[in-house]
Amino acid sequence: MASPSQISSVTIQNLSSLPHNTSPYVSPHFLPPRSTSLDALSVSSTSQTSQSDDEMPVSVNTSTEFLRPRNNIDQEEIYSELSSPSDSEDDEFENIPNDPQKWSRSRKNFILFIVAMAGILAPISSTILYPAIPKIKDDLHTSAVLANGLVSVFIFFKGAAPLVWASYSDTFGTRRKIYLVSFIIFIVASVMCGFAKNIWTLMVFRSLQSCGSSAVQSIGAGTISDIFAVHGTSYGIFYIGPLIGPLIGPIIGGFVTFFLGWRWIFWILTIFGGIILIIIFFTLPETFRKQPLPRRLLYNQTTNTNTQKRFNPFSSLALLKHPWVSLIQVYICAVFAIIFVQNTLVPRSFEKLYNLNTADVGLVFLAPSAGYMIGSFIGGKYSDIVLSKCKALNGGVSYPEMRLNSSWLGVIGVPISFLAYGWFIQWRLNIILPLITMFFGGFSTYLTFNSTSTYLVDAFPGRSASAIAVSNFLRGISAAFASLISIPLEDALGTGWTYTLLVVITVFSTSCLILVYLRGKVWRERFGNKDFYQR
Repeated sequence: MASPSQISSVTIQNLSSLPHNTSPYVSPHFLPPRSTSLDALSVSSTSQTSQSDDEMPVSVNTSTEFLRPRNNIDQEEIYSELSSPSDSEDDEFENIPNDPQKWSRSRKNFILFIVAMAGILAPISSTILYPAIPKIKDDLHTSAVLANGLVSVFIFFKGAAPLVWASYSDTFGTRRKIYLVSFIIFIVASVMCGFAKNIWTLMVFRSLQSCGSSAVQSIGAGTISDIFAVHGTSYGIFYIGPLIGPLIGPIIGGFVTFFLGWRWIFWILTIFGGIILIIIFFTLPETFRKQPLPRRLLYNQTTNTNTQKRFNPFSSLALLKHPWVSLIQVYICAVFAIIFVQNTLVPRSFEKLYNLNTADVGLVFLAPSAGYMIGSFIGGKYSDIVLSKCKALNGGVSYPEMRLNSSWLGVIGVPISFLAYGWFIQWRLNIILPLITMFFGGFSTYLTFNSTSTYLVDAFPGRSASAIAVSNFLRGISAAFASLISIPLEDALGTGWTYTLLVVITVFSTSCLILVYLRGKVWRERFGNKDFYQR
């Protein structure tokens, strides 16, 4: 321990002038009260000599495990990094200038409305083609497998592209730029799809169309966490936008294909994308919010941080090393697989068994889509209510795993609904019965998805877009694979046993969700991702 007489002064200027390979550590207890002029911040030798060695908790360490000086860093940031945590809640968290969460309620609701409207684009672009697949197959003289590939590639890139969008957003701190660029890509790709002369050209531009439309999935989730402190209900409203797509997409696709031809599907998507782009350009502000981590965590994290920002589109996948992320994705992927097997087989099943035309098949999708919408809206409200009750029972302290308490009704409803649907189709029962099970299946899945998605956001404050992007990527792979194997699987097993197999997989995957609920908090603390969200 250095004696007071050996320490002349420690200043902010001295810290920034140290060689790069020297990493000083100055105990936060040694800092004086904060003055209005940070330039004048120093600890004089005169004040130091008035204290004994035991009262002077000062140490200087030159190992590389401690704080590295950084270039072009302002003194405000240096002080916040060296400041000790305060016992008061006001001092415990960093203040954010122009905090989006402090904007007016009307402004935040308007942003939520815009993002929800933009979120319609990807699901409507995906589902609008379902009723048209048989017509595209005939017009482009291709096989049923390749025609279904138009659905598979869209789903795959809808999951993969957000990894790039989210990584760029979290790295460079922007939402607005990504909205604008992604919608331009979507519009150009939609035009090219309308002119496609063969299945391969159509498949390539469907992939680009998916990349452009998919940004809202993860960036929109990030926007919600930027502007709302309590976001269960907000997520429920946000997901109503994307869920309108599956509701109206097949209906529009069925009627447009029946009366105008399938190419008009892409002209309609081009017009819709252009309208949304104009609205975003003129009305949507930048919402990216720097996460206010506790000072004690800022203090600890800056001891081993490289502040140079590097764009890595696959950096989000590193979140999978956390067991609470990878395990919850097992369940989400299993449920998404069974959803997209159903979506792929519906046109074939209802045209063959119930003699419906293309327009009528589009109306069949009203049943699950209505379930999606109601489940999402009720799920958001229900999630906030359950969290509030759990928080009250826990002495006013909440943690992310409490969100999962609102998922259990959906967890039970999913296997029951899809198992009943499969056998109702197999037995060719009255059409109203499979439609009812489709509704409850959609309701149950989104009751669960609302809880799991909000959990991922709460478990990773400051990386919400990346967390949702990883989820979208994995469930996109699952859904794409499921849609590809759905027809061969049904041909081999029959409808009833196909859904029985998928339900068994879903039930086994539920154990992963239960593990996260029971052990998630312990795992997060062990990995150093403690409850930033507890306040």
